[in-house]
Amino acid sequence: MITHLCRSRRSRATGQAALLIGLLTLAMGCVQSPPEHSARLTKAAGLARVSIVCPKDLWEETKPSDRATNDVKATTSAIAAGPQAGRGLVRVTMTGTNLVAYLKELDANAHPSKMNGERENTAASRRVYDALAPAIDRIKAASGPTDPEPEIIIDDTIPDKT
Repeated sequence: MITHLCRSRRSRATGQAALLIGLLTLAMGCVQSPPEHSARLTKAAGLARVSIVCPKDLWEETKPSDRATNDVKATTSAIAAGPQAGRGLVRVTMTGTNLVAYLKELDANAHPSKMNGERENTAASRRVYDALAPAIDRIKAASGPTDPEPEIIIDDTIPDKT
């Protein structure tokens, strides 16, 4: 009887410890996504193509670095002509499904759990996410086949970017 009671307590304590470890692991891996994030991903997935114009260093800081875990395919070109030329800006063009992958990466880096703390690129990721989010929210369906693809400009020296 005493042996059975000891095993029962040990087994209960082991189960409780496993549950606690599981909950802590889950909490540490959680992202503090904005409430509109899921709807934003769905909307982005429906875009044929989108262009993001931003400082080259901002793109380099926030683009997914591990292609094995996040396969974002994007075409990058320097802005070489026009009023934005010579400012260190690049045009990053990607499909909507690649934008979804990029937004997920930005969300994880921009909104880490409180237990994990900020990452090296949290500020840059938050800046890009906070610029992309309202722009994606404002995108309306094209009125015709010749409508240009959406372009989102992230350059704080341009007063009106929308």
